[in-house]
Amino acid sequence: MNRRKPHPRWGFLTPLYLLGVALHRHIYEWKIIVPFLPSQPTLTLGNLHAGGTGKTPIALWILEQIQPQVSDVAYVARGYGRKTKETRRVELQDTAEEVGDEPRLVRSVFGHSPDVHVIVAHKRRDAFQMLPKNCPVILDDAMQHWDLKSPITLLICPYGEWYTEAAVLPAGPLRESPEAAGRASAVVISKCPHPLDAHERLAIATKLGLRKDQPLFAAQEVMGEPFPRWNAPAWRGDETALVFSGIGDPRRFESFATAPERFDQGGVAAVTLRFPDHSPLDETRCAQIAADAYQSGCNALLTTGKDLARLPQKPEAWAHLNVYVLPHEADFGVDRNPFLLWLQNQWKAHGYRVPLQL
Repeated sequence: MNRRKPHPRWGFLTPLYLLGVALHRHIYEWKIIVPFLPSQPTLTLGNLHAGGTGKTPIALWILEQIQPQVSDVAYVARGYGRKTKETRRVELQDTAEEVGDEPRLVRSVFGHSPDVHVIVAHKRRDAFQMLPKNCPVILDDAMQHWDLKSPITLLICPYGEWYTEAAVLPAGPLRESPEAAGRASAVVISKCPHPLDAHERLAIATKLGLRKDQPLFAAQEVMGEPFPRWNAPAWRGDETALVFSGIGDPRRFESFATAPERFDQGGVAAVTLRFPDHSPLDETRCAQIAADAYQSGCNALLTTGKDLARLPQKPEAWAHLNVYVLPHEADFGVDRNPFLLWLQNQWKAHGYRVPLQL
């Protein structure tokens, strides 16, 4: 899926784009169409940037914190890029074409756990009919989904990519103007390269123009050692690897994947390939990756979990290549307990009782 990249020369179209956004929003604000208010305790994850903010690792982290403490928890998403349209539960055997890569990744992380519900729905309101009454719901990428009115919205902003310093589409990467951040209940700074001290937190909150009732949390990006897939041997560090990804912002992944310490036994990242976000790994694309790998003398492929979620099985073209995933997680660190306490209190203020162990 090739999109025209944002560019300042398209700035003259931004007012038209914002007009379209406003008209769409007013259809629901003026209740021409009445937004759906969930009966379940719901947390909306959203962003102003058009992708690449690190929402999926944060969604997984929140689910992992909540799951052991409740009888049911749910992840609801549109299922971007899927070729199906119906509202459906995501099962382990489903493909990315059927449910989207991110829901398939979430399902694979939790396996067959019956207490974790993963549902894709074009109209998110339809998913709630399939969930238990008191089931906490993580609603992914729905800050601009006006058809549903969630009481709590968590705005995710990547470290160093401040929305107050960016332009709106098509001139820049923002879906809405920076003032839209006022709808957020709290802000998470994702992809932090280091823990944030009090001074830096205050500086960021000031830069983003946060109100006193909008707390700021920070999440670092953690990547582990390459994990073998499809019977590949354990990673040794002497591999000659082709690194590839099709994610919103591949820069930090590539930095981790090609770091010298990853190849400390004489290996090397010989080739790095980038594809568009959510780009399908079809037979042609897989053959291209294999051809580039063999031509460069590579014996291994290194990619993200989100990319590999698009493949139900190892492609034939990769038969003689070892495949590895670089684990990619969010870590709230010292913000874990303050965040869970904030979330518990937010739900309680809206009439939901979801006791969370701090």
